[in-house]
Amino acid sequence: MKKHYLFLFSLITFACENPSNQLTGPELIQKSIEFHDPNQVWPKLKATFKFTDSLPAPRESRSYSVSLENKLSKMVYRNQDLNYIVWYDSVQVFNGEIENERAIRMRDYYTYLWGLPMKLNDPGTQIDQEVGKEELKGKSYLVARVPYEKDIWYFYIDPETFQMEAYKFYQDEPNQKGEIIYLAGVKEYKGLKIPANRSWYRTENDEFLGTDQLLGIE
Repeated sequence: MKKHYLFLFSLITFACENPSNQLTGPELIQKSIEFHDPNQVWPKLKATFKFTDSLPAPRESRSYSVSLENKLSKMVYRNQDLNYIVWYDSVQVFNGEIENERAIRMRDYYTYLWGLPMKLNDPGTQIDQEVGKEELKGKSYLVARVPYEKDIWYFYIDPETFQMEAYKFYQDEPNQKGEIIYLAGVKEYKGLKIPANRSWYRTENDEFLGTDQLLGIE
């Protein structure tokens, strides 16, 4: 009988020390959304993001701004050479040149990446039920897996705060071909917590691709 109680105590202790045994993938993402957007600002966000990036030579770094109005699926992009607006599926170019299809892709790109983890609430997003556990740079994370049609994403969540601190995607998972993005710092806007820096690397060879820096939100 004593051994039986010791066995039950060990199981309870193991479960308490391992949050991944208690949370499903959707629950983990919801916890992260509660950390990043406790006031549910993102769905109705109307704000301008100011960026600069740092790219490996010989590519030149640039500064630009992106204005989002999420209720209208609207984005205005501005830099010294290019200025355009995407509003639902309509595109108007004020300066420079960009194809309509690419402009719409860029709107979707900015709203997805800078809207994480909130964008994982979008209709049709399938989050795996099972939560993984993985170590990055000496730190243990809870990991949510989200398969899309063309790629598979993994989101790394701090097990204590539920802050999202990295994500990666594979375009060819069997051969580990994709990119991993490390997040650092936070910019706040009306309680919304957006990662301040994103540093990109290839997964297959650790090649540095560049850093996006969020200078401010207004």
